[in-house]
Amino acid sequence: MSRQPEPETLIDLAQDKIAVIDETGRFRYLNAATHELLGFEPNELIGTDAFELVHPEDVDRVRAAFETAVQNGIQSDATLEYRYRTADGDWLWLHTRVYPPEETGIDGWALSSRNVTAAVESRRRLETIASTSPDVLWMFTPDWSELLFVNEAISSVYGIDRETLREQPQAFVEVVHPDDRSAVLDQMKHLSAGKSINLDYRIGTSNTWTRWVRVPGQPVVEDDEVVAVTGFARDVTDEYRRKRQLTVMDNLLRHTIRNDMNIVDGTAEQIAARANDALAAAESPADLDAAALAADLLDHAETIRRVADDLLTSAEKQRGVIDLLRRREPPKPLQVDSLVETAINNALSDCDAAAAEISVDCPDGLRALTHPELDYAITELIENAIEHATTTPRVTVEVTAPDDHVAITVQDNAPPIPADEHNPITDSWEMTDLNHTAGMGLWLVYWIADRSGGKLTFNTNADGNEVTITVPNADCDPTLPEADQIPPPETAVQPAATEPDGGTPFRSSEPVFGADVPESSTDPNASHDPFSGWTDG
Repeated sequence: MSRQPEPETLIDLAQDKIAVIDETGRFRYLNAATHELLGFEPNELIGTDAFELVHPEDVDRVRAAFETAVQNGIQSDATLEYRYRTADGDWLWLHTRVYPPEETGIDGWALSSRNVTAAVESRRRLETIASTSPDVLWMFTPDWSELLFVNEAISSVYGIDRETLREQPQAFVEVVHPDDRSAVLDQMKHLSAGKSINLDYRIGTSNTWTRWVRVPGQPVVEDDEVVAVTGFARDVTDEYRRKRQLTVMDNLLRHTIRNDMNIVDGTAEQIAARANDALAAAESPADLDAAALAADLLDHAETIRRVADDLLTSAEKQRGVIDLLRRREPPKPLQVDSLVETAINNALSDCDAAAAEISVDCPDGLRALTHPELDYAITELIENAIEHATTTPRVTVEVTAPDDHVAITVQDNAPPIPADEHNPITDSWEMTDLNHTAGMGLWLVYWIADRSGGKLTFNTNADGNEVTITVPNADCDPTLPEADQIPPPETAVQPAATEPDGGTPFRSSEPVFGADVPESSTDPNASHDPFSGWTDG
């Protein structure tokens, strides 16, 4: 007849390390698995401080948790995860379940520890991947009431931090574009019901959007029950920008250029028909009204010349846009006063300088984090203002520094810019076959601002237009290299270092007339302007 094994014998057969410690944390008992797990014989550790082998980075946390448990009691399923030193000096991760004396009847605190090093290292590798991923990786409970996981990318993509999302799990819905919010909520319900989703939507306000995100999601199902919902959010703004750019170019080619070419073709037919009719009706050369025919031919020829000139201008702008879109270099800190000076000189050299009145209000030393083409954008706005003015053109260029941005506003006394020209640019209208802009000038301005991390806004009324280009303030960007950063002065305007291209700072609050422009401004070699002559045709 076999006898029952001793409890201690069964405990020694366990693969988990079983230990008992007193209230001070000293070992009172360890089972045989201690040797297999840590390399120590159980008797070597009896009477020693259990916390001495805890990793220095974990010891305070583990000791504090144990002291709190001794003072206030602890739940029977309480666990700790920490690193523990082995006999050969290595570290392994232990997952320890703690049992208080009142639950075991043992004189001391019972600890059951399992080696979870492989699982922890695997999890940490996944966390490293998640921390470096530009995509937002997320997991919620099925009813979206609790955040189970999200990586740091939530801050850069959605503009909210992880702690905010933990406290308010549906806070991300508040930053969804109002027009897309109902679709997002609807897809959240589908995911909670166990259906996969794949949705693109905008993040931003009703007046402007900041980015597009693509969100595939999957339900986590166990025993035919949805226990979590998970997925990722990827910033696909560049994809939408490219799609939008292609739409603009397609509309321009299919509508504007095609229509203009129809005018050229029709006018040429009129010239041929008029000449043929006149020749056919003439009984003799003396009957031919040469003067009238010549006048008609000249008028039609002028139409052809004008339209052809517009087509050439559009072609040059398209080339400039394509060059701009192909460039990959990041924005750089540039002095705004120098950019404004260059823009004014370029505008006045291409327009009727004698008739234009231009005034400037630009603080000295203000720097913008922008692409160098910003002066071309300013030139475009000034040229449009001069070209479309019905009286003496009056243009004001005002530069301010609200918050951490630089705002360059061009005011004019021209007729209001038509809504169908600026609304598609600011996303107030969607580009369609029936709803599209005709010229490339304002799109050029938009893309220069957009690629500089800024925006373009319009304020039009019967007295004129205000078009504002807003780009980041270079001296308010902490990510710039130290060499590019300049400590803010005591005044509100932040000074800048020497202009990168060696230009002379330009500042004026008085009107600048075309006749007063320095001779160097009209020198074609004074500055490189591949986009000269940008105007909306």
